[in-house]
Amino acid sequence: MAKFLDTQAISNELMKLIKEAKDKIILVSPYLKVNSQIQERLRTKSKQATLSEIVIVYGKSELKQSELDWISSIDDLKVYEKSNLHAKCYISEEKAIICSMNLYDYSQQHNIEMGILISKQHDLEAYSDLIEEINNIKVNGLRKRFDEKSKDEIVFKATSENEQNSLASKNAEIELSPMQRLKFEILKEWRLQKSREEKTKAFLILTDNEIRKIVTASQIDNNTIYEIIPKKSAIKYAEQIVLRLKNTNYYTLGKVVNVWYQDNVNSYDRVKLKLLDSGEEVWFDTTQELPNKDALVAVKLNRSWFNEYYYL
Repeated sequence: MAKFLDTQAISNELMKLIKEAKDKIILVSPYLKVNSQIQERLRTKSKQATLSEIVIVYGKSELKQSELDWISSIDDLKVYEKSNLHAKCYISEEKAIICSMNLYDYSQQHNIEMGILISKQHDLEAYSDLIEEINNIKVNGLRKRFDEKSKDEIVFKATSENEQNSLASKNAEIELSPMQRLKFEILKEWRLQKSREEKTKAFLILTDNEIRKIVTASQIDNNTIYEIIPKKSAIKYAEQIVLRLKNTNYYTLGKVVNVWYQDNVNSYDRVKLKLLDSGEEVWFDTTQELPNKDALVAVKLNRSWFNEYYYL
């Protein structure tokens, strides 16, 4: 049975919802301005690694550096942007708060807010309808990715402004093919993993410019890597880079035509993919997070299964 919440009750129930979540936390708000206490709780949940997902859905807005910083500090946080979003609701696997309150301090401390608390156990229809609507927003929204920002400009710190502009212009002229974009994404992911393992900045392992040169090379082998990156780095990483890029053979390129959440007929979520090599459109079952419609992806396919994928 739904429960009415005033301003203080919304704040208390929200912190309790986040603290007690065992499977998922979904926060829907027009703004990504989030108070420090909620940030800290989300960071703790992420480090405990007990949840299947931590998701924030927000309305279209220009993100400030402070917002980018705290988002990037939570490794498994998924962020979606929906341009016309004005809803505020906060959800776990057991309950949901639908209210007028935003997630920043001023709203909680100065405004008069109202809301309701519903539980999956006692308000199953309302809870299920809410989850369905959130899934619809995610599918039709834009997944935002906040990987560690490239610091390539530090590498070229000693160059003149004109030289930097010339380099940027030259790089922009190189249009990557879908397969080259896949290789680019695979090396970026490897670079990020390696930077965390070695506790160093990602750009010190490979710069974006070096990755671009590698994936556009006519042949990718150890000798090519030695010609592109410093010898010290090549000795350390060349074989790993070549091995990672060989993995692209396991991916199929396609365009996402449609997606479908599981229902009484289908036991799994489904993705309809238009294969680039044949033009054939095929439905695949998946346990992955559903990709955005109309997106170009590289995906590992196994018979009727849509598995690990990259956006291109």
